[in-house]
Parts: sequence; C-alpha cells; structure tokens
Amino acid sequence: MATSRPNILWIFGDQHRAQALSGLGNPDLSTPVIDRMIGASRTGISGSPLCSPFRGSLLTGYYPHRCVPGHDYGLPEGSKTIADYFREAGYRTAYFGKWHVDGAERRVAGSSPALQHVVRDRRGGFDTWIAYELNNSQYDCWVHGHDDSDSEIAGYKLPGYETDSLTDLLLQHLQRQPPEQPFFAALSVQPPHNPYVAPPEYAARHTPETVQLRPNVPPIEEIQKRTRQDLASYYAMIENLDWNVGRVFDALRSTSLAENTLVIYFSDHGDMHGSQGRIWKSAPWEEAIRVPFLVADGHGNALQKFRDRTPDLINHVDILPTTLGLCGIDAPSQIQGADYSGYFRPDRAVPEIDSAYLQIVEPGRKWGYATDRERPWRGVVTRDGWKYAILEGQPWVMYNLNDDPYETVNLALNGDYHEQRSRLQGLLADWIERTGDEFKLPDISWWSME
Repeated sequence: MATSRPNILWIFGDQHRAQALSGLGNPDLSTPVIDRMIGASRTGISGSPLCSPFRGSLLTGYYPHRCVPGHDYGLPEGSKTIADYFREAGYRTAYFGKWHVDGAERRVAGSSPALQHVVRDRRGGFDTWIAYELNNSQYDCWVHGHDDSDSEIAGYKLPGYETDSLTDLLLQHLQRQPPEQPFFAALSVQPPHNPYVAPPEYAARHTPETVQLRPNVPPIEEIQKRTRQDLASYYAMIENLDWNVGRVFDALRSTSLAENTLVIYFSDHGDMHGSQGRIWKSAPWEEAIRVPFLVADGHGNALQKFRDRTPDLINHVDILPTTLGLCGIDAPSQIQGADYSGYFRPDRAVPEIDSAYLQIVEPGRKWGYATDRERPWRGVVTRDGWKYAILEGQPWVMYNLNDDPYETVNLALNGDYHEQRSRLQGLLADWIERTGDEFKLPDISWWSME
C-alpha cells in the first residue's frame, strides 16, 4: 500500500452479520466480491448493536453514552464528524444513503421517518449529502440533500431497488472526481435490514427449505420456520449487495482511481436470526455484535497486514480514527476510539488493547416498545476469547468463545468460574471509568467467598 494519502470509500449495509459471507464459511450464499476483501482483516465488533448508536460513534469516534445513546436519537448539536476531519486534511467528502442520526425529536408529528427532512447543518459537514433519515421499504426509498455543486436537492423517490439506486449515485459521484483531488465517500444502504425483501432475480436463488441453521437456533418449530423464511431473503439481499460492491470496484478499475483508493466494508451490527431464540439485534451474542470489517485496495484485493495479530477487536468507535490513520492522518486526541491502521501501514503504531467495550445505553423506551431490547447492559469481549455482559444489578452472560463459539453454556452464575468472572468484571470496570460511563457494576463479591 502506498503511504501517500489515498482516497477512501466506506461501504456498509445495515444488519449484515459476519456469519453471512461465503468466504467466512457460510454455504447458503455466494459473496465472491466481498470474499476477495477478506485477508488480514476479517471481522470487527459492533460495540453498540443498534442502528443510531453505532452510527453516532462511527461518525464521531465517541461511545454512545457520550454521543447517540439510543434508537432514533440525534447527533448532539455541534458534533464534529469524520467529514470535518477529512475536509481539514484537504479531502472532498460525500455521503449516500441511510443516515439515522438526525433524531425523532426533529420529526414532524405523525409523519414518516422515510420523509424526514434533515436540514443542512444536521448533515455531518459532508460536501455532498444525498440521503434519508430512516426507511424500511426497499422499493419506496426517498432521498434529499445537496450535491457537489452545493445545490439543494428536493426529496425524490429512487427509481429502483434501494441498494442498486444508491450505488448508482455513488458511481455517478466517482465519475466526477478529478484524479488530483483526494476524496472520502460513504455508501450506507439499508439492506439486508428487515423487512427482508430482495430483487426477484436474487430471491429466486433461495428457498427456506434449503437454509442451514446455526447450531444455537433452538429446535422450536415457530422459531425455525420464521428463521428459515427470513434468512432466505436476507441472503438474497446480501448477494445483491455483493454485486453492487463489485460495480464499485469495476468503476474504480475503469478509471485511474483504483490505484490510490482504499475501500472499507463493514456493517452497523448483525442480526440474531433465531440464534438463542432471538431476532434482530441489540444483544451481546456473536450474531448481533460480530460484523465484517474488511479493507481492500481499489481493485478489490484484501490489504496485507504488517503485524502478527489481526484487528478483530476493532470497535465501532475505532473505525473513524483507523480510517484517518490509513490516510496518514492523526485523529484528534480527545476522541475515544483507537487507531488500528498500524495493521496495514508499517509507519503507524498498533494499540495495545486486549478487549472491546460493549453497551446498550438506552434500550428504546423513549420511542416505544421493541422486541429485541428491554434493559440497558454493558459488556466486554476479549482477545483471549472471553465475553462477559451485565444487566443493572446482576451478571447476565459469560462465555468461553474458544471452547463454546456458539455460546451455548452461560457461565455467568457458575461459581467454578468466579476468578474469571472477577477478571472480566475488572476489565469492564476499567472501560466504564476510562470512557466516563455511569453504569453501576453489580456486586459480585459474595460469589467469590469461600
């Protein structure tokens, strides 16, 4: 990789779990383009597996309790985003697709979030911003914003399937980029988020009967039936996304941009799809928190690493400083994320971090009931293969992921593991203190008494 400042593309879907890639062992779908990006970097962590909190941390480098605490909350006024940092470094910036950090409090009462107008100073400082706040209808997607000539764009309906049409917008933008002007652009698509609706030609490839369920989906007919139906369309949506990622690389290769562009593929969180008997996200299990984190050159080839370890603990707050670091730009010292770019650039340091911090701060009570979240929680996942999460007042789950990758044996209240539990609670206490969180740890001292 060249050490000059490259162009950067973010491409991310919504609710795309790491377990849903053929290159990471899933036989139920084919993702050849994204698979080529798998190399030194394979997966990362969605430290807050819920749309708005992840996106707030992604854009600012701060944890949700310091930024966007819950679903449908907005970015705090005056927040600096990655667009501001790139613009200060001489880059042009652009954002296309789902935003979901304007906040429900700015929504006209009774109106659809799909038509929510995000005003200019709520668009994160991007030079080009053609997006929408929140939409759950892949063939009825409306966007608005401003283009690279600074002209305001009134709301209009995309002409086709959301992922295809948003990719079209990105490709048109790339065609207008002068080779001498560095750029940062983000493509954020709602698929494969529910409702699970794929283009017919992709949907025809998958049937519920042929879907292979993960071993931690319980043998309950109602759960298995729903999971098979959802996964068949979910996989079709991901295959369509894979095709569109291929279109982006084709466009880069057809220009001079491929030689000095890096592409980062990730997701805001995963999707439980029946594992542990759960649906959607907002939980500490691997299907919800484990996401792709892939870095490739402009030809679609995975970047090679310069360090022995892999950056599999890169968290949502770390993506901003890591992206800047890949361009040789130091992130501001006050942000909370860590820079993992040293795995890919020999001139950058690698952070000595042995765990990632997990949290659901506001489970959604402000904006109504949600099936997948009811109580706040905090947790850690460690480099040596342990996971620990707590609710208010009690341990919740603890797993040895090395021996139990499907998280079938919960050790959180097993007295034989009190020393491990104490170690993990110590790590969690350290994260809470260092990040300025106010979550109260449960008292576990009596479990360790002889």
